[in-house]
Amino acid sequence: MPFRHVVMFEFADHVPDDYADQVRAALDALPSQISQIRSYVHGDDAGLADGNWDYVLVADFDSADDYVTYRDHPIHQQMISDTIVGNLANRASVQYRYGK
Repeated sequence: MPFRHVVMFEFADHVPDDYADQVRAALDALPSQISQIRSYVHGDDAGLADGNWDYVLVADFDSADDYVTYRDHPIHQQMISDTIVGNLANRASVQYRYGK
């Protein structure tokens, strides 16, 4: 059954103005390196409403097992360590099965 991972980031106050571009570049590199990713859509908030999070990622996988492989993949973990850790004020995520 298809499986979806959604994560939202609120950037820390100290990040540079181009931090969203850094996140985008780091995330863009992952689908070609982690074969379990079926769909990978992400971007920064459009700024149309107050109180929104700064960045969102929606990733689809064929199964929960494929998500776990992605989650624990050394390339993904390295990207988190290099790009995300220490640069967030908050993070929220959810994983769920969808479809039939």
